Amino acid sequence: MTDFDDDLINDAFAGFTAAAAPSVRATGTGAVRHTVKHRRARTTAAFSVLGVLLLAAPALAYASMDRGNQGPPEVATSLQGTSSPSLSATPTPAASASPAGSPAKLVLGPRGYGDLLLGQSPAEAAETGLVVADGQLDDGMLCNSRAFLKGTPEPEDDRDIDGRLFFSKRLGLAAIYAMPGVETPEGLRLGMTYQELIAIYPSWQSVVEADRPVGRGYVEVPGNPDARYRIEMGDTAVIQISLQLRNQDCYE
Repeated sequence: MTDFDDDLINDAFAGFTAAAAPSVRATGTGAVRHTVKHRRARTTAAFSVLGVLLLAAPALAYASMDRGNQGPPEVATSLQGTSSPSLSATPTPAASASPAGSPAKLVLGPRGYGDLLLGQSPAEAAETGLVVADGQLDDGMLCNSRAFLKGTPEPEDDRDIDGRLFFSKRLGLAAIYAMPGVETPEGLRLGMTYQELIAIYPSWQSVVEADRPVGRGYVEVPGNPDARYRIEMGDTAVIQISLQLRNQDCYE
């Protein structure tokens, strides 16, 4: 309530008190006039007090209200430079790094497979962490084929050479065969059709049946003149891809 309302109520009560207070009454006509004047003043004061109270009641009621729940919602503000919390309740895990030595993408060529390179000895190849040996690897054998690329699925039979590694006693790692999921830098993968093979390597031609797209064939390795790809077609799809030294002495 404002100071103006307080003064108005105080003045009204003061007038009402003065009008109602006892006074020395005059006699005769003067007494009658005094009485009438006194009653009028008292009546006027009473109405004044009533009017002030009627005006003051809503103001008092409004002042006593709990406006914390009635007023407009407060607008939240943030200090400049204050960072807002993340909406995610669970932190996003960091991307896991590729194992040491392994390529981010499983690519065979032009010189090897990640840190596994053509020409490495069995010991050097083992240090890359990309080789799994099925038996002892040493330099004593003319051609050792007991190792595979790490992650190679179990072979379906003895003719399945996906992921196999050939170590030559004279040349070191002489050939790396692709396993499922591995591709050449140009995009050739196991399971592709003859049309896809020719689109990637137009020079491929079977050395088994020149007039049919069946059997093995060879193409140059872009970026490595010392190697070539040996690619074998089955009846409907590519069934073998190897990166091998041009002068490998392990087979054929």
